[in-house]
Amino acid sequence: MGIGLTYYLQRVRRPRLEMHGGIAALAAMRWREFSHFVIEALQAQGFEVSRTTPMAERGKQADLLLHREGRDWLLSCKQGANYRIGRKQVDELADAVRFDNAAGGVLATLGRIDPEARRNPRGIELIDGATLWSLIDPLIPPSLHQDLSRKAQLQARREQRLGWALAVAMGLAVGVLVAMLQPSPTAAVDPTTDPRPAAAPAPSRAPVAEEAPAQSQAAPAAAAGPALDEEAQRRAVAEGVSTVPGVDRAVWTTPSTLLIYQSGLDIDSHVSAICAVVERYPDLRASRLQLQPPPGSGGSVRFRQCRAF
Repeated sequence: MGIGLTYYLQRVRRPRLEMHGGIAALAAMRWREFSHFVIEALQAQGFEVSRTTPMAERGKQADLLLHREGRDWLLSCKQGANYRIGRKQVDELADAVRFDNAAGGVLATLGRIDPEARRNPRGIELIDGATLWSLIDPLIPPSLHQDLSRKAQLQARREQRLGWALAVAMGLAVGVLVAMLQPSPTAAVDPTTDPRPAAAPAPSRAPVAEEAPAQSQAAPAAAAGPALDEEAQRRAVAEGVSTVPGVDRAVWTTPSTLLIYQSGLDIDSHVSAICAVVERYPDLRASRLQLQPPPGSGGSVRFRQCRAF
């Protein structure tokens, strides 16, 4: 976004700023000085000046007389940058052309020309602000041109800095929004869509009466538990809980949530055995257990916390 904005400001916006500044400078000139620029610009189109003073009998209409290909042409210059040429001004110049038996007329303005006037120009050549500036631009003094270019560049840079600041702010806002829309890490995990490879089927276990020997086998790890860092403790807990009857496998979904995949529906009778493994590690005693029912069982996800037992 920022790169595109920079390209737009330098390639499109800056020339427009320079044009608007140039039109404002021409509008601030005396009318005679402005009209001389217009006449000089029209000379590139084959016109020659025949009279550079307004025709007194037409008053404010200020028509000037040009010459091209042996015929007279009338020129009307409307200097105001906010000037709007309508049907009335076109009709007045067309009537003057017919009255003077001229070949045609040119109506030049620093402002705008209404669409209706363009649709029926009555043989009058209409030149609006943007077109007129493109004709006069090569004729203005270098000092004025440099001043216009400098001001346009400064304005483009100010807008560029503002644009980059807005782009960064929008990027941060989008980042925060994406983070807020991320699913909660404690949300239930559907075993049918779990990307982790399924664990191998747990071997058939002995009846509940043999649970005590299984716990006694994990006793050596318990002695070393406190000396392990938290990550090593989590691995030991996941491995130990995976050996408890009724558990298929156990994985940590967050630093404080242990997801337990059930292999049967009698997990409640083995929660105390699961907590016995978790409570061997002081840093993990307050962890939450997320009990995931077997696929297709119709059971719901439940949560337990060992410190409640």
